[in-house]
Amino acid sequence: MLDEFLHTLEHGPRHWAYALIAAASAVEYVFPPLPGDTVVLFAVVLAARAQLNWALVYALMTLGATGGGLMAWAFGSWLANHEDQWPRFLKRPGATRALDAVRRGYARHGPMYLAVNRFLPALRAFFFIGAGLSRMGAWPVILFGGLSAALWNALLLGAGYAVGHNWDALRDLMERYTMATLVVIIVGVVAIVARFVWEGRRA
Repeated sequence: MLDEFLHTLEHGPRHWAYALIAAASAVEYVFPPLPGDTVVLFAVVLAARAQLNWALVYALMTLGATGGGLMAWAFGSWLANHEDQWPRFLKRPGATRALDAVRRGYARHGPMYLAVNRFLPALRAFFFIGAGLSRMGAWPVILFGGLSAALWNALLLGAGYAVGHNWDALRDLMERYTMATLVVIIVGVVAIVARFVWEGRRA
């Protein structure tokens, strides 16, 4: 399926290529396993090769990511308004404490969380779901989520030109960045879980 996407980007009609760019940027927030970054990176290379309009690619990448973030936020908002329908394990004391911590975090640093979301692969959707669960308004989500997408996409386009339109070099660069980021995320998650376990034992 991914190969078909990339083939359409390079050889298909331009309107389909642009539609795929926007869709890939948005849908990865709804279905995180979708390799949206791969499609977007390939579009960046094509823009660098002058096969696609770079300004339109940039705009569609940013709008798609912002729209996808809003969909994830709407899901989080729905969860916040239907707590009575949550499964039992989410109503346990440990889960409740974790949710309270998320809400306190968003009350203090919500804009910052959304501003960095695009730079953290695999976790992007969860930032917006957390914003919805914390009942953050739509406009801050659009503003800071859009800012994050705009900055990230500008870096991607810059990287596309810097590596000389080389698809393999750009993909390898992104894979290294993703791996390094995931290592940091895993260490952080382990530290947070250890903290909750420790506090639970003390209580």
